[in-house]
Amino acid sequence: MKKLIILLLIGLSLGSCASLAKAAAKYWTKKQIKEFVTNCEEKSSRLIGEDKAQQYCDCAVDVVAEKYHNYEDVKKASIIEVLKIAKDCKN
Repeated sequence: MKKLIILLLIGLSLGSCASLAKAAAKYWTKKQIKEFVTNCEEKSSRLIGEDKAQQYCDCAVDVVAEKYHNYEDVKKASIIEVLKIAKDCKN
């Protein structure tokens, strides 16, 4: 039963980016989540517009946090690596 619940939660967080940093909150502080999303929105809004950037980054924060549980590791990762991880967040 516990495994089913975990799988369901993972599926929902990956399948629906409306979860808004729920997955990230398991690993990162609120301050770290805000920093990631703010940086993401600043950089991506120039390319895809503000509305799409907000949706993209709300999704990306969860997906990236699932890969990088330690926020400091994300800061050391290349932008290319982070983009590869968040590739499924594009709508």
